[in-house]
Amino acid sequence: MLDVTSATPTGYHRPFRCPKTQHGLQQRTALHTNPSNCSSAVAPDVIITRRNIDAGGRVATITVSNPAKLNILSSPVLDKLISACADLSIESNLRAVVLEGGETAQGKAPAFIGGADIKEMNQLSSSEEAETFISRIHHACKALRDLPAPVIARIDGYCLGAGLEIAAACDLRIATERSVFGMPEVNVGIPSVVEAALLPGLIGMGRTRRLLYLAENIEAVTAERWGLVERLVDSRQDLDEAVSEWVARIAKMGPNAMRSQKRLTQTWENVSVEDGINAGVRAFSKCYDDGGQEPESFMEAFMSRSKSRS
Repeated sequence: MLDVTSATPTGYHRPFRCPKTQHGLQQRTALHTNPSNCSSAVAPDVIITRRNIDAGGRVATITVSNPAKLNILSSPVLDKLISACADLSIESNLRAVVLEGGETAQGKAPAFIGGADIKEMNQLSSSEEAETFISRIHHACKALRDLPAPVIARIDGYCLGAGLEIAAACDLRIATERSVFGMPEVNVGIPSVVEAALLPGLIGMGRTRRLLYLAENIEAVTAERWGLVERLVDSRQDLDEAVSEWVARIAKMGPNAMRSQKRLTQTWENVSVEDGINAGVRAFSKCYDDGGQEPESFMEAFMSRSKSRS
């Protein structure tokens, strides 16, 4: 959960853009705070951006913004992230969610999430306080996993410790080549915990041990080769295009089928193959609880397109 707020590697310097104007999206909701300026002193925040899509429904972007500190996660930021997910989870027309780190301050390296707040952790003085703090990280990860629509992590820059756990809790991950991944906790005297338990399912137990025991950072190319990210792109512009492409594809799918698929893949993580197959049979049959309205609609559209091409 270590943060890297002092790190500014060569090539990472860039102008700071106001998070309120970033991307030009339609509707933004800042949770609990309302920054009045765009300096590096902007208060940490979590911002929800919603936009309607041509395919019907809505796509949301959650921006974790802590510009002066590489978007690290303090307890207030974690609470806001949990609240953002709770707000989105009840939106029946939600098709996809993008999770990103906000712009960092002038002179700071870019970051998805640079870790948990090490200064806050350094103030913990009892096991009860420690459990409360680490449970917040788990609850934030769980809130992302519990969102009914797929969540895409849009990663540009540092993705370390709690930031990597947050990314692992997302359904899909797209990263720029300059991004950096790592789990440095043992280097500051604590183990990697909570959603670090998701890493073996992504990269295998051997590479998980390497990442955790050696506390080494890996480049994005290695992260993709290991299976830690599903897609790698060259630049921020390419990142925006790749995320938009995947969001558009997801949004075209049957919304009920997509929600069912997300629940089913999470079930597969924790059960035997046989139990996973049985869960799939139940999920398929449930598609026809209403007589199969969504399957019928999408299958007829598919057959119509096939007929027009023949």
